Amino acid sequence: MRRKTIAVLGLGLFGTSLARTLTKENVDVIGMDKNMDHVEEIIDEVAQCLQGDFTKIDQLKDAGVGDCDIAVVATSQRLEDTILAILHLQKLGIEKIIVKSKNADYRDVLLKVGADGVILPEVEMGVRIARELSNPTVHELIELDNRNNISIFPVKDKWIGKKINQMNFREKYGTNIIAIRKENTEQFHVEFTGDYIIQENDEFLGISTGDTLRQQFRN
Repeated sequence: MRRKTIAVLGLGLFGTSLARTLTKENVDVIGMDKNMDHVEEIIDEVAQCLQGDFTKIDQLKDAGVGDCDIAVVATSQRLEDTILAILHLQKLGIEKIIVKSKNADYRDVLLKVGADGVILPEVEMGVRIARELSNPTVHELIELDNRNNISIFPVKDKWIGKKINQMNFREKYGTNIIAIRKENTEQFHVEFTGDYIIQENDEFLGISTGDTLRQQFRN
């Protein structure tokens, strides 16, 4: 299978973290930033990294950004720069364009201009931290969209000794159980049946819709 290539345009704290993490996930990253200090910080860690101005379409072409599957505009200092980058990336035929925005007011503008997704890191991190502080029992791993997320959670005392198919997790808690981790083990097991009897200290990995599961652990 061909490795995915993603352009990360802007290598501040957010862009650098994104580029490093994508590389660890076996994604080829093309990084670009005006600041050579930022470039030098990760030049040996990603597939390609160069000093450049992503508001200049010729520099994007020369960097090979047009061959990328996805492009992320990872800086939000100037709205006009982000808009210009989106327009250039569209001309280059990028299939998916994700941009960072510093406030929610710009989100609709960026989507109308052509962004496929808008990231609000401060807002999204604030929501995640608030959830973890208010309910540290349920560990949210991935927020799939505004209503669905993947999370790890322990069993409640009233579940112990019951079969999974007795619990009606989907109906009661808006959650589908996709894996189970036994006590003192690191690996989750996906091969289980509805007859599995829930044990004390089990942990579940589940896909949840809405906030019903979290509400159960607040009680």
